[in-house]
Amino acid sequence: MRPSVFRCVLGGLLVLGGQAAAATVEEVVAKNLRARGGEEAIQAVESVRMSGTMRMGGAAAGAVEVPFTAEFKRPARIRMEFSMQGMTAIQAYDGTVGWSVMPFLGKTEPEEMPEDQLKDIKVQADFDGLLVNYKKKGHAIELVGEEDVDGTSAFKLKVTKANGDVVNLYLDQEHCIEFRSDTKRMVQGNEIEIVTHYKDYKKIDGLLFAHLMEMSFQGNPAGQVITLNTIELGVDLADDRFTMPAKKTGKETPSE
Repeated sequence: MRPSVFRCVLGGLLVLGGQAAAATVEEVVAKNLRARGGEEAIQAVESVRMSGTMRMGGAAAGAVEVPFTAEFKRPARIRMEFSMQGMTAIQAYDGTVGWSVMPFLGKTEPEEMPEDQLKDIKVQADFDGLLVNYKKKGHAIELVGEEDVDGTSAFKLKVTKANGDVVNLYLDQEHCIEFRSDTKRMVQGNEIEIVTHYKDYKKIDGLLFAHLMEMSFQGNPAGQVITLNTIELGVDLADDRFTMPAKKTGKETPSE
């Protein structure tokens, strides 16, 4: 999903006219985007619908598997739905307002999200990913170095997002595709580390997507597994699907 690159990063070295030079952030990012299908092709996608399952509790006995759908539309809209026990929850952001319906918590009417949830859903609404057009987004990226991660030789990129959050991305040196990330997040007043592994990459209409994400949380080793069964690009999504509906005023009084 990136423009073509005429130079090749090999084992952390860039081959230039027979001489080897250390890879730079720009070269690693460019190779990542090319492997994903090309930056122009990524940004040409106006909408996406993904469906699959969330398994909460990982492989532990008694883990709960929940079907979900996530819809995205430019410039920064997202709507997620997941169903359980005959009820459907909604979390959405229309580019300005984040809102949710959470019947599991007894909240059957749409409500605006608190600030911490709004911050998270804004991040999720960027379906291009951190590396696409990162300078314009206000992100800063540092190539920290090379590490052996889970048996894979990797480039480590430190991404400081425009909002100040820091995400470490690990890209395999052969293709420069991210296979792991780690970050810290405040949850109920406590800072926890979240580690995500990206697996089962497949091409959809020429673009590369991970179809399996395994997440572990500090203090909760069981974690969460997200499996994508279908990814549709360029789907027809009305703008009002992302807009918070007006609350119901109550039952109408029947006319006499």
